[in-house]
Amino acid sequence: MKIEKLTQEALPEGIDLCFDESAFPPPVKVQGGELRALDDMLLIASGGRYKLYTESRDYVRVLEGNGHVKWARGEFPFREGDILRIDGVKEYELNGKGRYCVIRR
Repeated sequence: MKIEKLTQEALPEGIDLCFDESAFPPPVKVQGGELRALDDMLLIASGGRYKLYTESRDYVRVLEGNGHVKWARGEFPFREGDILRIDGVKEYELNGKGRYCVIRR
């Protein structure tokens, strides 16, 4: 269980956090924000707090905003442009108004 910052170059092969937003379906209102899902990708617009659950590994790109990830072992800060690998933490929150792209593996 860990959270760490990565660079674009350090992403594993097959993980591409650059995408065409027009390919996503219309948003659904969830948790005071908006969620758009396409295959293993989520596009989240959060009003301040967005809770996620994962049994595996999530890669999160912070498209806009800043804040912190809250999880069982504390908080992990992030800002616009950061890429995070969230590995086996089960439950976490993205705290901070912003937009996020998540790939689930």
